[in-house]
Amino acid sequence: MIEKAIQELTRELSGYILQPGDSDYEEAIHIDNGRIQFRPRLIIFPAVVEDVKLGLKFAIAHNLPFSIKGGGHSAAGYCLNEGGVVIAMKNLNRITFNHKKETVTAEMGVIWYDVYKFMQATNTGLIPVGGGCPTVAPPGFMLGGGYSFVSRSYGMSIDNLESLKIVTPDGELRHIGINSKSAEDIDLFWACCGGGGGNFGIVVEMEMRVRKPHSKKMLVGQIRYPLEMAQDVLGYYNEWVETVPDAMAVYGFMGNQKDLIDKTTNVKVLGLTPVFNGDCEEGIDLLQGLLKLKPINADLYNMTLPDWEFFNGYTTRVAGRSSYIRSTILPKGGMNNKVAKVIIDSMTNAPSPDSFAVWTHAGGAIENVASDATSYVHRDCRFVPEIKAIWDLDKPGDTLKNVEWAYEFFERLSDAGNATGAYVNYIDPLQHNWAKKYYGDNYKRLLDIKKKVDPNNYFSFQQSVGSPFNPTKELTDISPINRTRL
Repeated sequence: MIEKAIQELTRELSGYILQPGDSDYEEAIHIDNGRIQFRPRLIIFPAVVEDVKLGLKFAIAHNLPFSIKGGGHSAAGYCLNEGGVVIAMKNLNRITFNHKKETVTAEMGVIWYDVYKFMQATNTGLIPVGGGCPTVAPPGFMLGGGYSFVSRSYGMSIDNLESLKIVTPDGELRHIGINSKSAEDIDLFWACCGGGGGNFGIVVEMEMRVRKPHSKKMLVGQIRYPLEMAQDVLGYYNEWVETVPDAMAVYGFMGNQKDLIDKTTNVKVLGLTPVFNGDCEEGIDLLQGLLKLKPINADLYNMTLPDWEFFNGYTTRVAGRSSYIRSTILPKGGMNNKVAKVIIDSMTNAPSPDSFAVWTHAGGAIENVASDATSYVHRDCRFVPEIKAIWDLDKPGDTLKNVEWAYEFFERLSDAGNATGAYVNYIDPLQHNWAKKYYGDNYKRLLDIKKKVDPNNYFSFQQSVGSPFNPTKELTDISPINRTRL
């Protein structure tokens, strides 16, 4: 029965289908987190938007689980499923630029690399408020909020979203945005601005504002300190970030780097990543206090933001190894002395040398938007840490100890920093009270919109809006990381 239906679907599509055993199937199910090994029944590669509608209709008609795959960076692997349908968007990749409106419109098979390269080719100097990793795709990134190195200057990625086209659960294509008039469209656009991917439909196109940087090139770089200096460095940093202009963002890193002399040896470091949206000279002046703290090395560059993304953005990929990822959200003053002690202790005892953590420096223009103006609630936070426990793919026996380490690390970090939530784009199947952590007081409205847009709950996965799933705070069961559905 299903075989005949697949044959009929193949004839209807302008694109194509892959099934287990086909030559390109294994590559198609590969995602950044190599631990994820789900094998869908079929993968649909749409060539036109109508193919997306046909794929959705097919999955619903045959009661099959379905997922949407863009860049393949879902932390929990929710872009795949076991035995169902995956709609892989990669061939929907047209990009256009409206010079008058200063917007770029992209189909949702693109990754940020494509958008950055496209905008560079316009020779306008305009940049999207996009992701730091070039292989991440815009839809998942933006549907969850989207932090950029220039978000302190221009707001979150969703604050620069003009409109989008979405195939809703009823199979209709809707064009919604900041100029929508009906209450239903206004609600749906609100939900798509921070409510997370895979909840309300399949986004097939986004229109984004692009921005003119304050200078042609930015001051960017890496400053690295010995890990044991974390208390001194964060003691200064925690107060200093409240004095810098919105044009300055200074992200963080905790992990290993090669010894500068003996490249066979790792050195545990605390790193800072400054990106200054302005003249190099002014940026250098702002960094003087950090540079006086005697870093191991300070590598500073003057380059365009897209070039910085290409130069630096690949360093945070899991790149096919096994990983467990989670996040927390810290308020102003959150990088305190207690947090520094947790960082030193946890990173010193990491079971794998490949594991690392980073944090986003928020604030600035992000705070100019009310917490309920979009569905992204964490507008007044200051830091968004993310942990990536990474271990060898061929050592599944190492899974438990690495997951336990990362989980406890960020439980302690959250307590020490008075955490206010977690970030849905680093979705974590072990996150207790995830709905409250990700969405806060906006969850009730998201639930109401979900019931109206998707009354049959077709867009359903383990942590979709409305899911009753809620793991315990005490880590007694890690099996949720091995599935996508209840």
